[in-house]
Amino acid sequence: MFKKVLIAEDLGWNTQRIEQQLLETGAEEIVIAEYCDDAYVKYVRAIKDDAPFDLLVADLSFKQDHREQKLNSGDELIAAIRGLHRPLKIIVFSMEERLQRIRMLFDEQKIDAYVFKSRRSLEDMAEALTAVAQHKRYISPQVAAALGSQKNLDIEEYDILLLEEIAKGRSNREISERFKALTIKPHGISSIEKRLSKLRIDFKASNATQLIAVVKDLGLI
Repeated sequence: MFKKVLIAEDLGWNTQRIEQQLLETGAEEIVIAEYCDDAYVKYVRAIKDDAPFDLLVADLSFKQDHREQKLNSGDELIAAIRGLHRPLKIIVFSMEERLQRIRMLFDEQKIDAYVFKSRRSLEDMAEALTAVAQHKRYISPQVAAALGSQKNLDIEEYDILLLEEIAKGRSNREISERFKALTIKPHGISSIEKRLSKLRIDFKASNATQLIAVVKDLGLI
């Protein structure tokens, strides 16, 4: 299935059992890195040695310590690796529930699977490995259900930025001035009001407070 696998994980959440799963499916070499920088170096070195990895299993959150890192999250590691433009299957293994972040990993970094850390992580990982080996996408059921419930909503990065500003308690005028300073368009007060009105309709919220509560529950901000 996968012969050479790189695992980027710092807390060892079921890492040994995942290693066993990989060995049972035919993996010949499994390398574990507890820091994103180390994982990137190992990945690049494998390419130079003409023995590249064919699967990356990466967490998103890494605990910060005394050691200074250039890559501080799984997102940054994946983006750096994708920037090398080499073929690689990627499975994200994380407790992250923010749908926008997960959606961006699929849309922008082209990950192949998302396995949510839970009581059934090992079952999900087994299914993910099989699906990815067959060039299929896999998402843990609970996350897939949440993503699916919002698949028809036209949510853009601008909307997320706007919602984050509202969540911070800023007025439309303050947001307008801030967006203008950051060259984020549209930044006119009228445009912001229209966008918020559309978001309230989309999320069936009667006011800004309810809107923020709904999008937070969905993990969008």
